[in-house]
Amino acid sequence: MLPGLLIGIGLAAGGWFIGNGFYRARAQRYVTVKGLVERDVRADLALWSISYTAAGADLNAANDQLVQDQKTVSAFAQAHGFAPGEIAVQPTTVTDTYANAAQNSRPDADQRYVVKGGLQIRSIKVDRVSQASQDTGDLIKQGVALGENYPQAPQYFFTQLNAIRPAMLAAATLSARGVATQFAADSHSRLGPIRRANQGVFQITGRDASGDNANGDDQSSIDKKVRLVSTVDYYLID
Repeated sequence: MLPGLLIGIGLAAGGWFIGNGFYRARAQRYVTVKGLVERDVRADLALWSISYTAAGADLNAANDQLVQDQKTVSAFAQAHGFAPGEIAVQPTTVTDTYANAAQNSRPDADQRYVVKGGLQIRSIKVDRVSQASQDTGDLIKQGVALGENYPQAPQYFFTQLNAIRPAMLAAATLSARGVATQFAADSHSRLGPIRRANQGVFQITGRDASGDNANGDDQSSIDKKVRLVSTVDYYLID
């Protein structure tokens, strides 16, 4: 009788473990959903570089012209409401076009020395930067030869991401839960706790960018959009 009793106990235990395994497998069902949230923001920092060039047969004369251009551009910036602390002088560079040019390919003598300089405006007055960038024709009228990158558009940045991060994370999680709840209802299940969550990456784009194919931050745009897609796994309960 003892061998038969042991076999019976073994079969019962095996049935319990198999049944419990099926139960746990069913309890481990989950659904993966994404929560999307977007927020329109406005840039709060602007960087704008204004470059200018002078050329001549005499290096000192070309440099004197560049110094005068620097004063003109600085006065232009201050006239648009920028303080001296928001204006930084960029390094001056000099190119002797005769240095590496063949005799028959040299430019005219009055273009031998090319001297380049610039100013950079760094300011939170983004609207003033935008307006000033549209008025650079005034510099040309004053004889400033703007650099080869003219017109160089200002770059605008949004620096307050940390201030809106918690609220956007909460909104993305709420969005994901709404999708998961609907899925659970459609599958005749109940939504369980979170199994795993991935915050996702905050993406800053131009205001009019859309979808997953949007490019990165459009630094020429003052108006921007912050986008977050979070991924969340929820357990499903029968």
